[in-house]
Amino acid sequence: MTINNEKIRFWIPVILLLGVVIHVGQKLVLAHIDPHVSTPTYDFQRELPARRGSIYSAYGKAYPLVKSVPYWEYSLDPLALTNCVVKRKGEPPRPKYAIVRTIADLLDIDYRKVKEMVDAPPRPGWRCQPLALSSDADVYNTIVYSNLVSGVAIADKQVRQYLHGRRFCHILGSVNAAHVGSAGIEQQFNRELKGLPGVIDGKKDASGREIYDKRKNSVEPIPGADIYLTVEPNIQFKAENILKSGIEEYGAASGWCIVMDVETAAVLAMASFPDFEPLLYGRTTPEQQLNRAIAFNYEPGSVMKVVTVAAAMDSNPSKYGPLTRYRTNRDDPDYYRLPGDGGHVWDKEMTLTEAIVKSSNIVIGKLSYDLGPLTLYSYMRKFGFGEKTGIELPGEQYGILPDPRKRMWDKASRSRAGIGQFFAATAIQLASAYQTIGNDGVRMRPHIVSHIVDASGKVIKKASEESVGRAISVSTSRKLRKMMLDVATVKGTARRARIKGYSIAGKTGTAQKQIPGGKGYYAGLYRATFCGIVPSGVVKISEDAPAPEKARVVILVSLDFDKRTRYHQGGNSSGVIFKRIAEETLSLLSIQPDMPEEIEEFDEDD
Repeated sequence: MTINNEKIRFWIPVILLLGVVIHVGQKLVLAHIDPHVSTPTYDFQRELPARRGSIYSAYGKAYPLVKSVPYWEYSLDPLALTNCVVKRKGEPPRPKYAIVRTIADLLDIDYRKVKEMVDAPPRPGWRCQPLALSSDADVYNTIVYSNLVSGVAIADKQVRQYLHGRRFCHILGSVNAAHVGSAGIEQQFNRELKGLPGVIDGKKDASGREIYDKRKNSVEPIPGADIYLTVEPNIQFKAENILKSGIEEYGAASGWCIVMDVETAAVLAMASFPDFEPLLYGRTTPEQQLNRAIAFNYEPGSVMKVVTVAAAMDSNPSKYGPLTRYRTNRDDPDYYRLPGDGGHVWDKEMTLTEAIVKSSNIVIGKLSYDLGPLTLYSYMRKFGFGEKTGIELPGEQYGILPDPRKRMWDKASRSRAGIGQFFAATAIQLASAYQTIGNDGVRMRPHIVSHIVDASGKVIKKASEESVGRAISVSTSRKLRKMMLDVATVKGTARRARIKGYSIAGKTGTAQKQIPGGKGYYAGLYRATFCGIVPSGVVKISEDAPAPEKARVVILVSLDFDKRTRYHQGGNSSGVIFKRIAEETLSLLSIQPDMPEEIEEFDEDD
């Protein structure tokens, strides 16, 4: 019995060992014949991000607004540093602490700190401890390609720099953590700016870390294209500063402005407040993110009266002109529910020129009623209302302009539309309409991008001075600007907008704020606007001059009040801001006065 027990004890481990051998053998055979089982590989392929393109002002490369700076994120792997042999040809292997000293010197870190990281006992999260960030290419090349360093992992990164902080924020926009455009030019031209990523083919060690000197067949990334804007930075700075201080001075909740070239419709400046910090875009409120210059619909008020008069004179020049007279009584049985004139007492009759200068709702309301919805609507469309202008920024709104052929305008709307009620517009549409008036009736497409240049230096897109079409005749345009000249004088509603030595063809707007849902208007709350063309383009510098000085810039300023204030009228708030911005713009563009004789005799206190 003893012998049998000894045999059993002998054969049990033999049988178990034989079973293990058979099992392992079976797995090895299956590994060789199973097509789904692959052999271990240390080859890898990964994407290398491209540098995002830069954004420049109208001054080109001399004045960048946004750029991306490549940098590298370095981490220390103490185990790899200890186990990897680093040596130069013909030299003995480098000691561990000599490598630590090199890492500390290259990354400008305290040697003792790196030494402590290497000597620390293993613990959870011990591998790949962060060392530093650096944009120095020499440091990168030394760590990657020299035989001086080991145990350093590297991640390729890039940081987006907005070189002027909050300035230009609504124009430039922002990028998210993945460097995808989130607003402004960054969003609109994300495809052009982002470039094409490269590819790295290389090898990694058993721990999965890249062996940098084993890289091969790398496809270099193609950097993104550069965007050049039409924005004049000095004008933009002045416009932002003046608008912001004006909002504070007059107690407005928000405000926006546009400076546009009359001949080309290039945007020279655009500002909207409240604003935001581009690098903190994700933490900002919708109120801050909203670019009110293009993405906000509002009833424009009396700035629209010049469009109504233009429609009348252009559609029927034999009937309507600067001296066409209307009765100023509101209780006229020929018209339905005319708007009032705020208690103003006028003469019994008033010309259309006087109606613009004094901003008579009654007279322009009667004119609008007489024109009829179809005629007025057709001209409003010619001026660009009810459609996007096509400016190269995301979020632009269409405005709200009901088509009378689809939705009948009621009797009250027939008079209200002509004075800037019943429909909604955007600031860029209003500025475009005044650009059309200043450009002898030809509407140009507003643009803010000058050209786009790819990484090879080739211009892949160039803004053309695109004419959208003629809205009114040359004659109508020039007559209208002459009718607007006295608005910014002591005779008109914007005497505080007057600029010494320059003629201004402008118009005020004081629009009551609508209650959302079409429930009427807030009592005492307004949006104040002034829009002007300067010089007007209809005044000669002297009697013997062959032609008037050209109209050069359109400037629009709007303030939005959320509380009652005595500055709610366009002439005594937005008109003042217009004047300040215009004076700086005229100086920066070296535009000479078209009324030089006025400079000596003009009294600021008049």
